[in-house]
Amino acid sequence: MKQDVRCLARVVDAIDLETVFVCSSELEAKELSWELLSHLGLEGDIVSLQFTGSSARVRLRGNVHLPGDTYSWGRRES
Repeated sequence: MKQDVRCLARVVDAIDLETVFVCSSELEAKELSWELLSHLGLEGDIVSLQFTGSSARVRLRGNVHLPGDTYSWGRRES
């Protein structure tokens, strides 16, 4: 998914993701979270992580555009 995707070019700021990982520790859940963001070609943050013993619910924010970025959809063609 690291290739150019037209719909991602129209995202104003970030994509919020929520999922549950099967894992054996909070550390493993964090590692899986970073791996997922990387696989999607996004940099971001772990917003929340709840480890329950055999799984973890995570909420992630993957930045598509940062403040000050130039948006491709905002440019006018001459």
